[in-house]
Amino acid sequence: MSIRKSLFSCLMVALVMATMLRSVRADIETNEVNDQDVYMLQGVRVYPNDRQCVLVGGLCVKTSDCTEPTNNKGLCPTSVHHGVECCYELPVRPAPCAEHLGMCMDRCHQRLLRPGTDCVNGQVCCVLI
Repeated sequence: MSIRKSLFSCLMVALVMATMLRSVRADIETNEVNDQDVYMLQGVRVYPNDRQCVLVGGLCVKTSDCTEPTNNKGLCPTSVHHGVECCYELPVRPAPCAEHLGMCMDRCHQRLLRPGTDCVNGQVCCVLI
């Protein structure tokens, strides 16, 4: 695996973990978890991540939304009826900047730019690292 793909994979794992930490909360009184079934990441719908997929570093997404699928099929059995498979790499699609785990800014390094749909007044969507 090339250094570029390794770095991208690490960034994807970090983005997923940050998104999951934001979207899942436990009530302090009852300890009940407010877990959403699906969430959006980079304009792509991510389905519940089954353990088998997480263990290989993937995300459960529709096959049509995956740019680099895993070699093994059936790692997302919970959502297989939606046409979902385990995926290593997602396409970057236009979406609100928060879905890219970014923020609208006046300037940004080229490698951190994402197609944010909610940035105004000449600002660009920049991934927060």
